[in-house]
Amino acid sequence: MAFDPSPPRREPLINAPLVVTATAAALVVLHAITYLASDADYLKLQSDFALWPQRFWAPAGSEMAYENSLQASLTLISTALLHSGWMHVLTNAAMLLAFGAPSARVMGPGWGGASKWMLLLVGSVAAGSLLYLVVRGAGGPPAVGASGGTSGLMAAAFLFGPNGRMRSPFSREFITISLAFAFVNLVLVLAGPQLLGAPIAWEAHAGGFLGGAVMMILLAPQYMRPRLVRR
Repeated sequence: MAFDPSPPRREPLINAPLVVTATAAALVVLHAITYLASDADYLKLQSDFALWPQRFWAPAGSEMAYENSLQASLTLISTALLHSGWMHVLTNAAMLLAFGAPSARVMGPGWGGASKWMLLLVGSVAAGSLLYLVVRGAGGPPAVGASGGTSGLMAAAFLFGPNGRMRSPFSREFITISLAFAFVNLVLVLAGPQLLGAPIAWEAHAGGFLGGAVMMILLAPQYMRPRLVRR
């Protein structure tokens, strides 16, 4: 056996596509910026970019309403750029790395794959925000965080089986995973205020999970299992 004197190749500490790593890092950097902001600037950021049901559902022209529909719609996505604390943002960044990497690899390399992955993430965030707004109504508390997006990435990752093909969303495997996801969220809803110091927006998680599954099917249809034809 020949001896190779070269040192063994080291695996990178974070083995994820660049778009995933950069997005996770951006969440942490943005939180650091808001953490260092003055109280007045922090409140302004929360008022303009967090998800505020009271402002979103306010009638046009009222004091609470946004200036226009574009500004209101922007909060469906911008809420993911804000977090309530370091534990919150670090947890979401870790989830994004863990579940974003598999879906990013499926989307393919280059700008095309990165663009489709960002569309998956943003679509999941928006779906989570919409369900939160619908369920909570105008009286719901403001919400921040990228949990809707990470939930969508989780659904996208779980859609793929060990053979590299996409499962049907109605398959027993994916339904079992979805039920487990729902159970974990129930535990978080009950224990979240004590463990994390803040209530959990389960609606954003559920909406993001469903949105991520739908987006993954639309963005990567070539991985769907071929239908069997009976003869």
